[in-house]
Amino acid sequence: MTQTTLSRRDRRARTAKASKYYGIADGAAALTMHEAYEALAAADGPKAARLAHEVSQTHPANRHPWLVLGTVALDRREAEAAAQFFERALLIAPTDAMGLAGLGKARVLKADIFAAIDLFAQAIERGSEDVPMARLYADLMGRLDRSTTAGRNLRKMAQRIKTAEMWLITADAFASGESNAEAAPAYEEAARLAPQPLSHRIGLLKAKLFRQDYQGLIAGADALLSELEKTNAHRDDVVTLRMAALRALGDIPRALETLSHRFQDPAQFQRALGFSANCHLDREAFHEAHIAFREALHLVDGGGLWVKRAYGTFLMGQGDFAGGAPYYAGRQPEANRRRIPYENSEPDRLTARERLFLVDEQGIGDQLALLPIIDRAPLPPGAKVTFVGEARMKPLIERCGLGVDFAETTEVDKMNVAPEEMIFVGDLVRYLSVEALAEQSLGGYLRADAERVEAIRARYREMAQGGPVVGIAWHSNDPITGAHRSLALDTLLTALPEGALVVNLQYGDREAELAQAARTRPDLTLFGDPEIDQLADLDGFAAQIMALDRVVSIDNTTAHVCGALGHPDSHVLIPKGAACMWYWGRHGSPDRWYGNLQLHRQTQLGDWSGPLSEIAAL
Repeated sequence: MTQTTLSRRDRRARTAKASKYYGIADGAAALTMHEAYEALAAADGPKAARLAHEVSQTHPANRHPWLVLGTVALDRREAEAAAQFFERALLIAPTDAMGLAGLGKARVLKADIFAAIDLFAQAIERGSEDVPMARLYADLMGRLDRSTTAGRNLRKMAQRIKTAEMWLITADAFASGESNAEAAPAYEEAARLAPQPLSHRIGLLKAKLFRQDYQGLIAGADALLSELEKTNAHRDDVVTLRMAALRALGDIPRALETLSHRFQDPAQFQRALGFSANCHLDREAFHEAHIAFREALHLVDGGGLWVKRAYGTFLMGQGDFAGGAPYYAGRQPEANRRRIPYENSEPDRLTARERLFLVDEQGIGDQLALLPIIDRAPLPPGAKVTFVGEARMKPLIERCGLGVDFAETTEVDKMNVAPEEMIFVGDLVRYLSVEALAEQSLGGYLRADAERVEAIRARYREMAQGGPVVGIAWHSNDPITGAHRSLALDTLLTALPEGALVVNLQYGDREAELAQAARTRPDLTLFGDPEIDQLADLDGFAAQIMALDRVVSIDNTTAHVCGALGHPDSHVLIPKGAACMWYWGRHGSPDRWYGNLQLHRQTQLGDWSGPLSEIAAL
């Protein structure tokens, strides 16, 4: 039934509803506005524009006609007109989600990406349900290497609109940002809401990888492969996930057999080559690993961000910093490099720089490892250096011994920073060499809050009643290297001294795990300090570490904090093979990076007995 054939009563009801919804007291204009939206939904742009224009002339202070006109202009890819219409709507209603999203899309058409993503984030915050906008936002943030931030914003939208499609977009954003613990439940929610689509079933396999359920992944992958036609392009996805699980389980021969699969997608074959390189590293077959990385690097145009980073870190792990740094520079996406070129870190540019902004990247551990290289950079005397990062880093940076200032990421836009004044902190690796590290290591530059250290130490000593106070961390959530870097808590406890107060430094809720492990060593007191939240309070975490007599940790943020602080009795469990991070090199007990850590290396893949015996003998 059209509006012209509605009964008088129905027309009055529709008019009243439209007037209330669109905020237009004039019933006829409200119905015209409603028809404009209906035309827009039917992809009839000319009709929608004509009706919206009519309302804009009689009710110019109402946002709705400008929103429709802006949307029609977007469909026609008329960026300037669309921007003007949406700006007009936002003058009337500054927080309108449709207006913010529309203006963001117009900014994309005008290649103003940073303004666009800011507008998209505001639209999501204001309740937008525009799924295509969310997909575009995720894509743009991924190109800027900001996928984790995107995922956290998109999760709010997914929780609001509760669709499988939105949860999948959120999960993919988290996975792209390597925020695997946040990606897994998002994939699981997408599959719960819509279990049958192939993308959701593959998402469940990814969730199993991220939760380190490798046997479950292999079983699920085998079942899915038996259903898929051999010509189905998604087989490549499933096969590479299965390969990652086999490698994580240490089944190197079966993992390498994956290369016999006929890949249709070069990018997936590239990933498989990357996994094969890791398999060779696990066997310490360095020449074969080098060949696999090189083949992966040249398989796809541009190489791909992950493979450039992987090859660069492989070379630097081998001690070739000069050869690895240019490849490591490729870890940043093109959009970020247009904003902050690698060339900004060249020696001739730094020697002329009176001020420099070091932009954070990767995780906290990486930032702590990379930041002290600034002392090796050829800056002129008196140059002002500012580290740009998360707010939780502020007290540590302001108290450190590097003479570096701090600014939050959100503050930089207000500081009139020229593009040439910024470099990514990881670009500093070009100033390292094995010889330079041997001459002077990088650790001991952080300063913990002395008062907090003493207060925490006094509390722990009272609890320990004369026994040693030992901090421990034992688990990594990384889906690829985590299983090789982690060990069971009760296994770690076998290396600790009798009667120790054992302080939990592991992030996340570990109470059940601690209670169960305590039964294996009743002589130990296992303690999780409720006053310290390392994820939110890095300064408190640093003080906690300096209050400990000894730290025993796997290779994670705890190890990097110990190194940056110069903790005198810190012991790090280092896995054999690909899971050994490039900072530590391939051999040696004193660490080459910080200089104060004792590294306890596996001699057999997956076997921690040797490293734990070394620690137990201390």
